Amino acid sequence: MRRGLALVVAVTLLVTTGGLVWWFAYLPGARARERADSVAAGLASGTLQDAWFTAPGAAAELTRIYSGMGALRPQVTVGELTSQADGALGADLTWRWEIHAGKDPWEYTTLLRLHRADGPDWAAEFTPALVAPGLETTDRLRATRLSAVRGAILGEGGEILAGNTSAYRVGIDKTLTTPESALASARTLADLMGIDADRYVARVEGAGSKAFVEARVLRRGDPAESELALRAVDFAGVRAITTTFPLGRTSSFARPLLGVVGEATAEQVDASAGTIRAGDLAGRGGLQEARNHVLAGLSGFVIDRVDADNRATELFSVEPLNGTDVVTTVDADLQQAAESILAGVGPASALVAIRPSDGAILTAAVGPGSQGFSTSTLGQYAPGSTFKVVTSLAMLRGGATADSLVHCTDGAVVDGYRFDNWQGYPRTALGDVPLHTAFAYSCNSAFLNARDTVSQADLVTAAGSLGLTARAQIVLPGFLGSVPEDASGTAHAASMIGQGQVLASPLGMATVAASVAAGHTVTPVLVPEPGQQPGTPAVPLATDEADALRSLMRAVVTEGGHAALATVPGDAVGAKTGTASYGSPVRYHGWMIAIQGDLAVAAFTEDGSSGTTNAEPLVVAFLEAANG
Repeated sequence: MRRGLALVVAVTLLVTTGGLVWWFAYLPGARARERADSVAAGLASGTLQDAWFTAPGAAAELTRIYSGMGALRPQVTVGELTSQADGALGADLTWRWEIHAGKDPWEYTTLLRLHRADGPDWAAEFTPALVAPGLETTDRLRATRLSAVRGAILGEGGEILAGNTSAYRVGIDKTLTTPESALASARTLADLMGIDADRYVARVEGAGSKAFVEARVLRRGDPAESELALRAVDFAGVRAITTTFPLGRTSSFARPLLGVVGEATAEQVDASAGTIRAGDLAGRGGLQEARNHVLAGLSGFVIDRVDADNRATELFSVEPLNGTDVVTTVDADLQQAAESILAGVGPASALVAIRPSDGAILTAAVGPGSQGFSTSTLGQYAPGSTFKVVTSLAMLRGGATADSLVHCTDGAVVDGYRFDNWQGYPRTALGDVPLHTAFAYSCNSAFLNARDTVSQADLVTAAGSLGLTARAQIVLPGFLGSVPEDASGTAHAASMIGQGQVLASPLGMATVAASVAAGHTVTPVLVPEPGQQPGTPAVPLATDEADALRSLMRAVVTEGGHAALATVPGDAVGAKTGTASYGSPVRYHGWMIAIQGDLAVAAFTEDGSSGTTNAEPLVVAFLEAANG
C-alpha cells in the first residue's frame, strides 16, 4: 500500500516538474519567437501594434520614420534569440531594401530586444535605432528618386523624332486658389488645351488640396504652344512650370508610331515586375511603350537620415541608369511632308513609303481623319485593283506574259452575280487586249475571266511572294494583309480583283510595291535590330517576274492616262490604282501604289470616289516632295 502511494507521489512530482519546465522554458521561448516574428513582419509592412511593445507610441513612431519612403518597404528577417546580460532576449534583424530588381539592395542589421511581460508573453523595445543604425529620437528616413535620362527615338541620320524637350507643364495648382475657383478654371483650361473638360474637372476635384493637376505639356520652342501656355496662366490657379519632357517634334508628328510619355499607370506598375514604380514616366502607345524598357532606363534613389532641422545625411544610394536611344528607319522630312499632304484629307487616310533595297519604312503617316488610329500599319481594308499586281503575278506563273492577250468584256457574270468595270471604262480598251493594257486601264473583267486558270491557292502563293501575307515585324502591332485560302465561285472571283475577303493595310500594299521594285520579297523594317531575320515566302519572287510586274506598273503611267505621274521629276514612275467598294449604301476606298527608283509608296483614303481621284494626288505630291 505504501509502495503504491509512493509511486503515485513520484509520478505526480515528475509530471508537475515536467509541466513547470515546459511552462518556464519552452513556452516563453516560443512566445518570444512569435513576438519577434510579429515585430519583423510589422516593420516590413510599416504597420505595428503598440501592444507588442514595452511602451506605447511605436506604431506612430514607425509611421513618422517611414513617412518619406513612399511605397518602399523592406524585407525584415529575424535571427536566433539569445540571452542578454540584463535578462532580456535579443535577436539580430536583417534588413533588406530592394530599390530595383537586379541592383544592389540597402542591407544592414539592427538589434531587437525583448523583455518578459506577464506570464509567458514578451514585449519589444522600440527606438528609432531599431529601424536603421544611427537613427535618433527625431530622425526619419527619406527616399528621393533620382530620375534617369530617357532615351530618344531617332530616325534616319540620327534625327530626333521624340526626345527630351524644353517644355511647360500646364495645370492647376490647388494651393493657389479656392476649390470652387479651381473647378471653374479647370473647365476653361481644358477647353483651351483641347482636352476632355469633364474628365479634367473630375481629376481636379478628386485631387488633394495641395495637388498640382497637369492638363498638358507644351513645347517652349513652339511659338503656338508657348503662346498657349502664356494665355493659360491668366486663369485662377493655373501654373506653367518650366521643365524638360520627352516629346515628339510636334504634338501630332508620327504619333501612332511614336506614342507619348506620361506618368506610369497603375497597370504598368503592376505589370513591370518592379522595373516601373509609381511616379515614374512611362511610354503609352507606339514605340514609347513598346521599347519603354530600353528608353526609360532605371531611376535611382538616395536614402537620407533627416533630422528635426531637416538636415539630411546620406545613408545609401543607387545611381540611375540612363535610357538608351531607339533607332528607327523613319525619314523625318518625308514623314513631315506626308503628314502635311494628308492634313486636308477628311476621311481616315495614310501614306506609307518603303525603301525597297532594305525594306526600311521611311514614312507611315496618317491624316487627321484617322483620329489617332494607325491606319497605315493597322488598317484592314479591301485593296481593290491594287491587288491586281498579285493576280498578275499568279497569271505570269501560269504562263502569261505582259503581251499575252486577255479577254476584257463589258462586265462579267459569276454564278448569277454581275461584276462591272469601273464607271467610264473606255470602250476602246475592251475585247482581246494585251495584259499590259488590261492592267493599265484596270479592266476588272479581264482578271475575272482568268479565274479558271488562276486558283485561290495561286493567289495565296503570289501574295506571299510579294510580302503581303507575312507577319509584320515592326516591333509595334501591325498588319500587312490576308488572302483567304478557301474561296470559290463569286468569292474566288472577288479575290481576283482585291475584293471579297482579301484585306490589306497601306503598309501591306507598300510592301507589295517594294517587292516589285526590289526584285525580291521585301520585309518591312521599322526598328533595325541584331538578329532580325526577313520572312521567307513559300515561293520567292523571281527577278524575271519582278521585271514583268514593273513593266505592267509602268504601263499604268504610259498607257493608262495618268499624266500627273508622268511629269513627276526623277526616275520613271510605275503605279497601280485601286477603288474598293464596301458597305451599304456602297462607298469606296481610294488606293494607289507607286514605285520610283528606290522608293515604294502606298496612298489610301477610307472614303472617296476612286483611287485616281482621291489617292493619286497624294502620291504625286509625295513623290514631288521626295524629289525636292
